Amino acid sequence: MTHIVFSDYRNPAAEQAYEIAWDFLDRTGAIRDEFEACVFLAQRITGMVEEGQTNRIRMANRAISQYQHHVRESDPLIRNGGRRAGQR
Repeated sequence: MTHIVFSDYRNPAAEQAYEIAWDFLDRTGAIRDEFEACVFLAQRITGMVEEGQTNRIRMANRAISQYQHHVRESDPLIRNGGRRAGQR
């Protein structure tokens, strides 16, 4: 797998949080699409920096949880051709 790098000049902990989240998701096989995961994690961690977060572990754990939730929520949409269950 290619490793995509993220950096946020405003908060060095953001880069560390991204690395922690990426490594965890990669090791567990949760990354479906590298580019999608990169963008997702970068957006979520950037948002946390904008909220004033500075704890790299908290940011990483939150980003991991949000990505896992995103994958669980989007899988049924993929299986149903973009429709939520029960829709035609």
